[in-house]
Amino acid sequence: MTYRPDNKIRKSDMQHIKIEYSEKDNYFYLGNYFPKRKNSRDKFSNLIIQYKKGNNFAIKYFENKIVNIIFNYFWFCDLIIPVPASSSMLDVYPNKIICMSLNALNIIKYKDDILKKTKGYTPSHITNRRNKADIANSVKIINEGYIKNKKIILFDDIITTGNTSSIIRNMLFSKGANSVIMLFIGRTVN
Repeated sequence: MTYRPDNKIRKSDMQHIKIEYSEKDNYFYLGNYFPKRKNSRDKFSNLIIQYKKGNNFAIKYFENKIVNIIFNYFWFCDLIIPVPASSSMLDVYPNKIICMSLNALNIIKYKDDILKKTKGYTPSHITNRRNKADIANSVKIINEGYIKNKKIILFDDIITTGNTSSIIRNMLFSKGANSVIMLFIGRTVN
């Protein structure tokens, strides 16, 4: 099935989305994402945009993909943690919804109180400056006992520069995580 802007569902003409791996940066993702401002947006990118807006169909679509990926490839992991949103102005945070569903389905554990955003920040792909201190100071790990010696999936919708996820991954390692697999829905292509 495919989501269309007119909110109708039809049989999919999208190819099966497979998991891809970036060996250079050590993360997994479902497909390439062309940002809204680009002329070359495809159906997958449009679906991600709807996901980010909190569209129920898009959230359910990617939830099904993530369930299958974790069940088939990352069954050995103990815990999934969503990267906190860069803005607290979101009414719906789809990444958290998917993590809660995975927990409810008993696919993987999710704890809401591990990563907390302490202040907002503007992502570096928007500001065109890479201030890693801003990112590190905007996220805090609490309840360290949950992550000690655990195999963790760090989950986010989009990876653009990788600064936020890399910093959080290093923070998790510094607090005793055994391994951290980074999983994204899309990888930004400029």
